[in-house]
Amino acid sequence: MKKYPRIAISYFFNTNNIPLGASCARALQALGCEVLCFDSGVNSPAESFLKPANKILWNMGLKQIDLLKGSPWNNQNFRKKLLEKRLSNFRPDILFVMRGHGFDGEYLKYLKDKYGIKKIIGWWVKGPKWFDIMTSEAKLYDHFFCIHKDGYSSKDKIEYLPALAVDNILYRRLSDKGQKQFTHDIVFVGGWSRKRQEIINALKDYPVAIYGPKWLRKNFLNSQVRAMIKKRGVWGEELVGLYNKTKIALNISQWDTANLSGLNLRIFDIPACGAFLLTDYSDALAEYFKPGEEIETFKDVSELKDKLSYYLKNADERERIALNGYKRTLSLETYKNKMAYLLNKIRVNSLQ
Repeated sequence: MKKYPRIAISYFFNTNNIPLGASCARALQALGCEVLCFDSGVNSPAESFLKPANKILWNMGLKQIDLLKGSPWNNQNFRKKLLEKRLSNFRPDILFVMRGHGFDGEYLKYLKDKYGIKKIIGWWVKGPKWFDIMTSEAKLYDHFFCIHKDGYSSKDKIEYLPALAVDNILYRRLSDKGQKQFTHDIVFVGGWSRKRQEIINALKDYPVAIYGPKWLRKNFLNSQVRAMIKKRGVWGEELVGLYNKTKIALNISQWDTANLSGLNLRIFDIPACGAFLLTDYSDALAEYFKPGEEIETFKDVSELKDKLSYYLKNADERERIALNGYKRTLSLETYKNKMAYLLNKIRVNSLQ
């Protein structure tokens, strides 16, 4: 009988963060693996007190004092301690670090030697801003993957693995019968960034609803944008319900997708819910969808405004494209496919 590996995943596993880790965990379980999920976003309860104390000391001229440095209660050391405790009980064959929060090489080697971990795998799922950190960290792992095609060379021993896949357990149409009941005209879901702020500033005359962190803080004095903000964040079943009741789901990438690979997960999540996706243009989109037939795109704010106005007025065409996009997701790669590919790439049979 084939033995499947025990896999510990280190990533964000709370309800207020991107559910990529949960999607991968469900997929690995569906493949027969036993999976441990470690929330690498957990914070030390003491750091919230030590940070302000540090600032007081520094303001007093005592900059040589750092209450957090070397402390078991700073976030990184706190996470290391918790992860080791979980691994000591679980004893995984593979530690899968989705980056996320990373760990230093000495610590990873310590875990591998002490707990008999056969392989430590890294997957860079962050933006392109920190490529120098990525290429340095890749040397610490048995295998290392990246969601971007750019930013490294063959000597870095990094393999391309996009995060895009369909989580067909979570993202889905809630009803196939009758007319949709819409509660929103235009929805944008995502955290604040300068690029996103500039685009949203240009949409003050449009019925946009914003769901995401940092928007209120960044728009404290901007009453027009503040009026668009509905909630700090939305995930899971609540997000699925929101997409199902939205006429136009707007996607604005964190980084420049016209010149960099690494599409965000909403490219699949939105059409999988049967919603109409309007996203910033990238050449990479053509690998998955036909723009104008299964999704829509924009290259600048002027085109975005034109298409928002057009598709709000032309419901039949909008819903035809949304339906085509949904049908297309039924044939796209799922996370089960992606995790099977990853296990094959790292030659998981050699663990047996």
